[in-house]
Amino acid sequence: MRDLTYYLHIPYLIVKDLRGELSEEERLTLEQWLDEREDNRQLFEKIHHQKDTRQRDRIIKKLHKKFAWQRVDRATGGKRLWITCGIRYAAAVVFVISSIFFVIYLLPEKSSREIPLHSEAGINPGSIKAELILADGQHLPLDGKEGNSILSDQDGVTIRKENEGIRYESKNSDGEIAYHELRVPRGGEFPLVLEDGTEVYFNSETKFRYPVKFEESERRVFLEGEAYFKVKRDERPFSVEMGGNRIEVLGTEFNARFYPDEDKQMTTLVSGKVKFISGKDESLELSPGEQAILTSKGKLIRKSVDVNLYTAWKDGNFVFRKQRLEEVLNTLARWYDVNVFYEDVSRKEVEFTGNIKRFERFEEILYLLRMTGDTDFEVKGKNIFVKCK
Repeated sequence: MRDLTYYLHIPYLIVKDLRGELSEEERLTLEQWLDEREDNRQLFEKIHHQKDTRQRDRIIKKLHKKFAWQRVDRATGGKRLWITCGIRYAAAVVFVISSIFFVIYLLPEKSSREIPLHSEAGINPGSIKAELILADGQHLPLDGKEGNSILSDQDGVTIRKENEGIRYESKNSDGEIAYHELRVPRGGEFPLVLEDGTEVYFNSETKFRYPVKFEESERRVFLEGEAYFKVKRDERPFSVEMGGNRIEVLGTEFNARFYPDEDKQMTTLVSGKVKFISGKDESLELSPGEQAILTSKGKLIRKSVDVNLYTAWKDGNFVFRKQRLEEVLNTLARWYDVNVFYEDVSRKEVEFTGNIKRFERFEEILYLLRMTGDTDFEVKGKNIFVKCK
């Protein structure tokens, strides 16, 4: 029996074939599927000869659902489990397998895809922006305009506007060490280079407190939100404090996430080695490709993960793999600066898989989400109401 991922991958390959982007390996996989049954080839020809792009869209979507249902039929002995507004995750599993890969790559020209536009047309993706609070209380607004200028020259450091972010340059090590705070709002992201050369990229709704220059014995910073660190190797240990817990490193790349409204903290290691230490002095030392999760109940867990799922945001993408819709929408809400309300709480448990460009228009994001099953979205200003279709 073919693995489920094989069948869910076929619509994606058909779309790549429509765009002339198939690799030799992918073409071989598609040909194998075409040779399995005559009706496979007939459906493929029907899609190829369909000039109405919306009709082509519907055909591929039905094909994708068909594969998912065939797999469910085999697993349940032909007894289908139907989804209703009152059914939670256990029953919802029969349709949450659906993927949106085929939608992302669907058409060579976006203008040919007709998308129903509602009031969400006024909701825009985030941008590079932040607010820097200096030690004397001065607030400096920051944006993504490129340039090379001096923003501040005090507290023993020079702050330069460099490219789209800012960089700290230490002038001397005398005097009391001052602290600055960077605040990245909802709908924002921002890059920063610390005085030691450590690069940090911040996600939306994040606060970061740090010394303008580090002490001789340690490098300690404070994070609330999400950030990607590329720590400059140094004899002094580098530590990130998050809600009473901390991450200790020497030189490495990792992603740290701590939002007070979420039920867990996560540290995902890309390269090097880090140690996650909880407030209870329990610790985990991570290797590349591993993640430390601290639950709201204080349990510390180690997982092996695909790091791209947790770091793609800094490269302009959202990558979701079987994630609850509530988690997906929380992530999107921070970036698009919207509020999410559930008219049907069972929708929180729907799982979603897909790749989304971080700078897509919000109406396109909802277009993709609406295609995943029985979930619909109503937009009123910056409020998103989630309900069952």
